[in-house]
Amino acid sequence: MEGVDAVVGVLQGGDQAEICQHLQSFNTQHAQTFGFPNLQQDKRKDLVSAILEVLNKDMQPSCHATCLSTIRILSRDKASLQFLAKPPCVTTLLKHAGMDGAEAVLELPEDEVIAEAEKCLCNIIFTSPTAQRLCSSNGCVEGVAGRLKCISDPHLSYDVKIFAVRLTFLLTALCIDIRQRLQVEFNIPALLLSAMEHTLGVENNSTLGTLEGAVLTDEQVDLLSEILKTMFNVTLTGQARQLDEEELERYKHMTAVCRYMLMCRASSEAKQEELHSHTINLMTNMPRNCLGEVIVQQGERGVGTEYDGWNMDAIMTILDFLERRIDQNKRLLETLTPVLTCLIAISRANRNVRKFLRTKVLPPLRDVETLPQEGPKLRNKCVRLMTCVVTEVKEAAAEFLFVLCKENVDRLVKYTGFGNAAGLLAHRGLLAGGPCSGQHNYSSGDEESDTEEYLVAKDKINPVTGRVEPDRPNPLEEMTEEQKEHLFMQLASDFDKLTREGIVKPTMIGSDGRLHVVEGGVAEMMARAQTPPPDNSDNEEEDDNE
Repeated sequence: MEGVDAVVGVLQGGDQAEICQHLQSFNTQHAQTFGFPNLQQDKRKDLVSAILEVLNKDMQPSCHATCLSTIRILSRDKASLQFLAKPPCVTTLLKHAGMDGAEAVLELPEDEVIAEAEKCLCNIIFTSPTAQRLCSSNGCVEGVAGRLKCISDPHLSYDVKIFAVRLTFLLTALCIDIRQRLQVEFNIPALLLSAMEHTLGVENNSTLGTLEGAVLTDEQVDLLSEILKTMFNVTLTGQARQLDEEELERYKHMTAVCRYMLMCRASSEAKQEELHSHTINLMTNMPRNCLGEVIVQQGERGVGTEYDGWNMDAIMTILDFLERRIDQNKRLLETLTPVLTCLIAISRANRNVRKFLRTKVLPPLRDVETLPQEGPKLRNKCVRLMTCVVTEVKEAAAEFLFVLCKENVDRLVKYTGFGNAAGLLAHRGLLAGGPCSGQHNYSSGDEESDTEEYLVAKDKINPVTGRVEPDRPNPLEEMTEEQKEHLFMQLASDFDKLTREGIVKPTMIGSDGRLHVVEGGVAEMMARAQTPPPDNSDNEEEDDNE
């Protein structure tokens, strides 16, 4: 590639002014370049080596910043990584980022240098497993932890803060050993929580209990998003292990901070959606006994959404977020699974939240002539998700509605129809009805009273479709007996052919509540159906508690 030899020559023998001039020209020319296919490998090596020599000399910060900008551009090119991901380069970048030790000192004039070095490290570590392994033993972990401790420093620039957190996110996402070291040796959840509080301006705990959040700038939202993503990585094991008292209090406080962020407003809907998305993702990692912090006492002001003395604004924010994501109908696995998982966990953790969500999602049934999956209401939208082609979304939506029904099969079928609920019931072994064998306990009170419309139509509702079927003419009325017999014989022949070819298989609900193929075909199935079940009444006890 033309011009590289000249740049290398200036780097090796020119003064600072010449170096800056040539590199700035190179950087401007390739500002939007993401690959250098015409650059020979030996030229790449010479260019990287020459830049590193300049970076290791005592020069003006502006010259170092320009050199680092060139490294950043080269780091986009995968072919250059074999030179950039080596110890000399990574060590030099850590030095200029102030991350080559836990006690790194930051000077205000070098903020541009620090930020550029962090950007280079982000690019290289994101793409290179070699660089990821290097960072586990070259002081990077100590440097990252030291930088996070300085997030509250008012003299630290925004760019330095956000790229430091982004680098931490990459390290914790890509390197399990680094994530574990940051957790065990440096208590990174506490550092990130402190950074989150400082960014929100809620170091005073009393602020978290307020019913209204702050108005956040775009920079605050972007920094919080990076912190939330990193916090998600380092709290992945929070639900799976036993927490000590200090950790439990931290998780509770973290949930309270999440509630406050759900109340905050951003400069645009897109920024607010981004903040809420990352907040909800983090809440899916919170232990169940911490999720009660997502609601606060309503107090005397009477502001916002209240239910049974509790402020439900944060829950409404999550519910509105769910409905918007359903309406967007894009990337369903990534957009819907986290928010549904979050709502399931909160509903199981807090009785008041579950009862409130039920009033919003499954209010007392009045419309008994429309299919449960048809209509604009949130109940209709959630029922439609129960037959979604994305398995994870289908299962999460069904689980959410099942929890709102206190995992009662009859109640779920009432609101969704057996056809929509069949997938969940088959998976849980509940096709035959009966109590759920899960570990979740619900209060015994019957929270609903049937509407007059439902009681009038109850006996006419088709349990499979979940509605009162419209009157339809009998297609057999106009047929003669010979025509009926011919039709029945044709249907029997077609069904027999489908069975013999294995396209359909006769099944029955077994004692475990799941479908089982009947090997003997239809005749065997009919014989089993006529056999009365054994009398186990002496060994069964009914539990009326829901």
